[in-house]
Amino acid sequence: MKKFILFLSLYIASFASNLDFNTIQGDFTQTVTSNKTSIDYSGKFYLRKDNNALWIYTRPTAKKIYFDNKKVVVLEETLEQAIISRVKNMPNLGDILKEAKKIKEGLYKADFDDTEYFLTMKGIYPTRIDYEDRLGNKIKIIFQNVVKNYEITNEFLTPVIPSHYDVINH
Repeated sequence: MKKFILFLSLYIASFASNLDFNTIQGDFTQTVTSNKTSIDYSGKFYLRKDNNALWIYTRPTAKKIYFDNKKVVVLEETLEQAIISRVKNMPNLGDILKEAKKIKEGLYKADFDDTEYFLTMKGIYPTRIDYEDRLGNKIKIIFQNVVKNYEITNEFLTPVIPSHYDVINH
């Protein structure tokens, strides 16, 4: 969970340092490969300049991940549970990414917490992020249908936990 929170922060901060936007949204496909076995996840993402975000996973199972500067809320629909994790002492990832080095046209590299993140851009839009986690899993996230500056309301980015869900606080 910590690595995912870190990734989300890195992803959001990468936009803050590389793009001029108020909001950004689109579709994503995330592939996690370990020992020649891959799992694909897909869905939609919504980000605002203030670092509030919502990732809606539609495949293989439905879940919603709400992110802000203080906490991450994961709503697991099939398990009927909400996992709330507080984000404390998070480093300023925007500063780290400001120092990211351009490898070649459209490809950037950021180092954080002993992990190398590669961000591929097409013009002003992100198209892909690649990295390997500490467990040796290779993660690839492909972005499609990315658009900027459409209104994303506070209500849309605020989790509503159904009363019958189990709530787990971390």
